Amino acid sequence: MESSVLSEVVLPLAIVIIMVAMGMSLTVADFRRVLSNPKAIGVGLLCQLLLLPIIGIAVAYIFPLEAVFAVSIVLLAASPGGTTSNLVSHAAELDRALSVTLTAISNLMSWLSIPLLLGIALSLFTDNSQSIDFPIVDVMVQVAALTFVPILIGMGIRHWRPNFAERTKNGSKIFSGVFLLVVILLLVIQNWDTILVEGPRFAPAFIVMNVVALAVGFFVAKGFGLTQTQSVTVGVETGLQNSTLSITIALSIMANNEMAIIPGLYGIWMLATGFAFAFWLNRGADEKSKEDKAATAV
Repeated sequence: MESSVLSEVVLPLAIVIIMVAMGMSLTVADFRRVLSNPKAIGVGLLCQLLLLPIIGIAVAYIFPLEAVFAVSIVLLAASPGGTTSNLVSHAAELDRALSVTLTAISNLMSWLSIPLLLGIALSLFTDNSQSIDFPIVDVMVQVAALTFVPILIGMGIRHWRPNFAERTKNGSKIFSGVFLLVVILLLVIQNWDTILVEGPRFAPAFIVMNVVALAVGFFVAKGFGLTQTQSVTVGVETGLQNSTLSITIALSIMANNEMAIIPGLYGIWMLATGFAFAFWLNRGADEKSKEDKAATAV
C-alpha cells in the first residue's frame, strides 16, 4: 500500500479528533463498569490473543499462498486491535469503554505476541529462522498519541463542559459514521490499481479470515453470557486489526514490500465489514443497550 497525505496526515488527525469526541461520550463510571466485569475483558482477550492467531494460521495453511503471503496473514492476525475498531464502536454505539480497554491491553501485549507468532509463522512457512526486534516503545507512543491522550482530553471536556459535550453528542456520532464511509471510498480510489491487480489473489484468504474472526468473536462472547452489545463489541475487536501496524512491521522490520500488500487490502475491506457488522447486529438497540449496562452493573 502506498503512503500518502491521506494515510500519513489526514487519517491520524481525523482519528485524534474522533477519539476526542469518543472521550466526550465516556465517563470514569464507564470504565469502572467494565473493570467490575472482568469476564468481558477476559473473553475479548481470549478471542484477540489466542483464537484470532489460530484462525490466521489455519487460513494460511488452507489457502494456497506463497510463503511470504502466508506469513503476512499470520502477521495480520497477530496484530492487536486498532483505533478503527474504536471508531466503529463509537459510531455504532457499542460498548466504547470495553472497546478502548481491549485495544489498549492488546496493544500493550503486542510487543510479546507479534514476535512470538511471527517466529512461529516463519518456522512453519519458510526455511528461515529470524530474530525479530519489536519496537515496543514506538507502538506504545503511537497508541497513546492516537487513543489514550485524546480520549482523556475528551473526558476532561465532558467533565468541565458537560453541556457542550451533550450538545455535540449526536453530531460526533454522525461525523464518525460519515468519516468511516469517506475513508473507505478514498482508500478504494487511491489503491484501485492495486486492488484490481492483487485483490483476486488474496481476497478469498483475508475475506474468510475477517468473516470468521467477526463471527468467532461474537459467538464466543455470546457463549460466555455477555450481553448483545458487549458481544458485538468483542466481535468488532476480534475482526478489525491494526493493519497500519502490520504494514509498518512488514516494511520497516521485515523489510519486505510484498508482506505489506495483504494488510493494506485488508485494511480497506475490514472498514466496510466491521461497519456493516456493528450496525446490523446492534441496530435498534438503544433501549437494549441501556438494559445491558444496567445488567452488567448489578
